[in-house]
Amino acid sequence: MNRRLAAIEAKRSRLLERAAHERAGVAEALRSWTQPLELVDQCFAAVRFIIARPPLVAGIAIVLAALRPRGAFKWARRAFALWQGYRWITKKIAV
Repeated sequence: MNRRLAAIEAKRSRLLERAAHERAGVAEALRSWTQPLELVDQCFAAVRFIIARPPLVAGIAIVLAALRPRGAFKWARRAFALWQGYRWITKKIAV
C-alpha cells in the first residue's frame, strides 16, 4: 500500500510540474494579446458608460443636429442601422 501511495504522489508531482509548465507557455503566448484586449475592454467600458446615460446621448445628438443639420440626418440613419443590428444580434444570441 505504501508503494502505491508513493507512486501516486510521484505521478501527482509530475502532473503538477507539467501543469505549471503549460500555464507558463499559455501566459507567454497570450502576452502579445495584452494591449489589444485592454483596448477592447476600454471600448466596452465606453459603450457601457454611454448606454447608462441616455440624456447625454440625446444632448449630444441635439447639439450635432443644430450644428450640422445635413450631417445629423446621415448620422441618425447610421445610428438607427446600428441599433437595428444590435437588436437583431441580441435576439439571435438569446435564442
